[in-house]
Amino acid sequence: MRKFTTSLLLTALASVMSISAVAAAELNVIKPGTLIIGTTGSSPPSTMFNDSAELAGLDIDLSKKIAADLGLKAEFVTLDWSGMLAGIQAGRFDMVASSVARTPERVASADFLVSEAYLANGVGAAKVKDNTTINSWADLCGKAIGIVKGANQIVTARKQFGDACFSNVKEYPGWTELLLDLQNKRIDALVGNYITPAYLISSTNRPLALLPQSLDVSGNALVIRKQDPELRTKIDALLAQYKKDGSLQQITEKWVGKGLSLDQLKK
Repeated sequence: MRKFTTSLLLTALASVMSISAVAAAELNVIKPGTLIIGTTGSSPPSTMFNDSAELAGLDIDLSKKIAADLGLKAEFVTLDWSGMLAGIQAGRFDMVASSVARTPERVASADFLVSEAYLANGVGAAKVKDNTTINSWADLCGKAIGIVKGANQIVTARKQFGDACFSNVKEYPGWTELLLDLQNKRIDALVGNYITPAYLISSTNRPLALLPQSLDVSGNALVIRKQDPELRTKIDALLAQYKKDGSLQQITEKWVGKGLSLDQLKK
């Protein structure tokens, strides 16, 4: 009886592995058997380096799970955000997983494909805690603002408050440099996605504070090479499965805690 049960288990495992192999073979990935993923490694809690100098974060865990469920090996390529979308257009990687906002402009782009949202995020702003002149978004008008180069959240701020209000903007290669300049009062505030500064401020006890209002609730998504629409289809199916079986919630709570609800996203 034990031999029969073992045989059944081995047969089932072989069947699953065979299905994964077939699914992987249908994809137009750059490197056979591998899902090459672009990420910055500098946008906590989505993508960062841990104390052992290994990539970690919500996007890293999600990407590894997606790769495994597609029957592929995950391989990460790190570079600054400013070169990320150009990198996927140039065929450097199959997918970008780096706290990418799912905007209408990106969804409509002819240069790459965008998945469904897997995380609700917002447009946030932070200031030095002892700065009593900034208490709302309106107070940022005319101030020196820092952003991560290539980030799109400043566009949302300008749409709501006008270009003139946010004309004094300085770009930084990553969050480390941006937060350091804010802490040293070289800029008055930063504008970016909501969860990254929230995580960095709370986890490192920096003398900074988030403004209580988030301008907009949007989704984070994965970006896929336009040459592989089947990969986007399979990733969307997996994301739907993860939402249903609770595995996406597990990954989110591990890195973000109780996040914003995906139900808040505009359809």
